[in-house]
Amino acid sequence: MSAEAKNDAVRTEGLDVWLGGTHAVCGVTVAFAAGRTSGLVGPNGAGKSTLLNCVSGLVPASSGEVYLYGDRTTGIKPHQLALRRISRSYQGAQLVGELPAVDNVMVGDHVGLRTGLVSAALGLPRARRAERAARERALHALERVGLAQYAFRPVKELPYGIQKRVDLARALVSDPRCIFLDEPAAGLSRAEKEEVVEVLAGLRVAGGPTLVVVEHDMRVINQLCSEVVVLAAGAVLAAGPPETVLNSPEVVAAYIGRGSKEQVESE
Repeated sequence: MSAEAKNDAVRTEGLDVWLGGTHAVCGVTVAFAAGRTSGLVGPNGAGKSTLLNCVSGLVPASSGEVYLYGDRTTGIKPHQLALRRISRSYQGAQLVGELPAVDNVMVGDHVGLRTGLVSAALGLPRARRAERAARERALHALERVGLAQYAFRPVKELPYGIQKRVDLARALVSDPRCIFLDEPAAGLSRAEKEEVVEVLAGLRVAGGPTLVVVEHDMRVINQLCSEVVVLAAGAVLAAGPPETVLNSPEVVAAYIGRGSKEQVESE
């Protein structure tokens, strides 16, 4: 790996992922720079989520390498990534409906809650202090995404757009240096999408984490991202600034096969 690559938050080299008989990710070499918001886009079945799942340790690589901040992390487990301050959100939020928002967010505080099972079970002072501190961090994370008023509401009572931001707060609570976001705007109204964009843009302005965003809505990508990678049939089709990449004939053809740039922009 080159010395320049150590400045990347995420880098893959010749990454292949086979899912059964499907070659879902095909020799992908790609880099996402630290300190930026980057997009990962492509038509349905392009391999976006599989690539994200492989990089974040949920799906094993068949061959090739993954590096995070210059360290080889191929084959690492998700809980080990959390200790490296790498976090992620999920397409369907995956929250516990009966629990209040603040408790759902605390689940993401893998590092802060490492007090040991025995201490927690016995209710020792160290464990109680750690839990109080974790709750304060969770409340702060909810405040960062504009949801302080929902902290003690069971998430099953909250609208889906609010649940998606609870999921984002859960990804933020451990103070990550990089967050993988899997379709943060999926299923939201236009107004809700604008709220998500505002929150994510605010994180970067405030010197927050590097963001890697998988998203179908090209308006969201254009508003958030300084660079974008396009996948098609599991391989990299194009990479660069969104205003250049998303207007290229190859990308338009990959999305719609035929038709116009306007259709890509409205995806």
